[in-house]
Amino acid sequence: MLKSLTPGVICLLLTPHLSYAACSDSPNPLVNWDGCDKQKKDFQKANLEGAVLKSVNFTQSNLSKARLNNADLGSANLMEANLNKIKAKKSRFVGAILKQATLNKARLTQATFDRADLSAAKINSSQLSNASFYNATLNEADISGSNFTQSNFEQAKLIETQATNTNFHQAIFSNSILEDGNFEGADFSKAKLDNSELSGANFTNANLEGADLHNADITGSDFTNAILDNATWVNRKRCRPGSIGVCK
Repeated sequence: MLKSLTPGVICLLLTPHLSYAACSDSPNPLVNWDGCDKQKKDFQKANLEGAVLKSVNFTQSNLSKARLNNADLGSANLMEANLNKIKAKKSRFVGAILKQATLNKARLTQATFDRADLSAAKINSSQLSNASFYNATLNEADISGSNFTQSNFEQAKLIETQATNTNFHQAIFSNSILEDGNFEGADFSKAKLDNSELSGANFTNANLEGADLHNADITGSDFTNAILDNATWVNRKRCRPGSIGVCK
């Protein structure tokens, strides 16, 4: 039978199935919109679980309450996008642009934001435990009241970030920049802040019990009423139990 077919047809028959982006496809699980333009579109409550959304232009689009679990949004443009209340467990935003995006009350457990730009984003009361923000930018973002337990912020930039009453329990901030950030009432218990730039930051009423701050720059930082029990101080001194505001 193959002898009667042209070489091109034979090649198509023998080649494994390939999935190509189809920008006209409706929003569905596993859809491939790689590189498509979806700016200013309404995808509220859309089911995009496992979708390929790399390099998609979602500028000012509405994805509120969308289901994005395991979706790949690497290098996507989500500037000023509405991502409130999304469900995006294990989703990937590597290198994505999320400037001024809103992600309030979102579920982003184990999501990856490595090298993403979240400048001036609003991420309030969201769940981001075990998420990764390696080398990400969160300058002037408001992440107050969110849960970042055991998340990774190594080499991240959080300059002038608002993070009051935020949970950073066991989070890693090694070699990061938190300069002039507001972390009043935040939980940094057992967090790693070693070799980080903390100058001018506000840690008033914060919990730094068991935190590691060795070699951190705390010039001008405010630790008023901060809990420092068993913390490792900038000079590697172990703070005694009962240390409040000052490492004793």
